[in-house]
Amino acid sequence: MAKQLSFADKIKKGGKTQEFIVMCPDTNKETKVITVRLVESIKTEKGNYKYQDRIMKVYESTYKPYKG
Repeated sequence: MAKQLSFADKIKKGGKTQEFIVMCPDTNKETKVITVRLVESIKTEKGNYKYQDRIMKVYESTYKPYKG
């Protein structure tokens, strides 16, 4: 019977990502672009709260959205 990979082994095996370095327009310095999860709460007409979830890329130095 073959050895099954654990979830941690799968992550180690496939988690090779390159750093994405660009010039930040606000600071004029090289900075990394990172992926963050943004959750916004929106109040509906009935008074309930609805959550909007988005994943976006931002500059690491200023946390402003990356446009590119």
